[in-house]
Amino acid sequence: MIEIENIKKFMAGFLGGNLFDDFLMSEGKLSMNIAYEFDGKILKEFYDTEEWEEMKTYPYVMWQEEKEKIFSLVKGKKTPLSFQFVMMLKPDLVSNILAKYNLAIREDEVAGLFINILYDRQGLKCTAGVSRKTFVLDKTLEEAWDQEVKERFLEFL
Repeated sequence: MIEIENIKKFMAGFLGGNLFDDFLMSEGKLSMNIAYEFDGKILKEFYDTEEWEEMKTYPYVMWQEEKEKIFSLVKGKKTPLSFQFVMMLKPDLVSNILAKYNLAIREDEVAGLFINILYDRQGLKCTAGVSRKTFVLDKTLEEAWDQEVKERFLEFL
């Protein structure tokens, strides 16, 4: 778990910058005067056939497309009571992580690389998570992803 000390800078990168533009939003919860819950799965029914052909690249919505909507909910004089977002690295970028850390793991064995962002009025924490398609005892991928997340967030610690 990573405790984010510079919350303001992190939030600027999260909601206004490109800190998570290489991620999909798997799910989210936002508590303010009312509670919002987000399921990041793309709803095929919303799109016509041509649009869907362009959209179906990923199972979840791209964060860079949703962050402006989330920001419009959050902005204002009062900070949210809490929020939690589960972000998934775009599947086509998993191979970059495997190569960077010299991991002998096939890309198709990885269901997802995740970052969980949890904010409450006491602070902001991030945890890394890995989902595999099969059970394995080897934890080198988890260790590498933990390291990658720490490196990405160094400037906020």
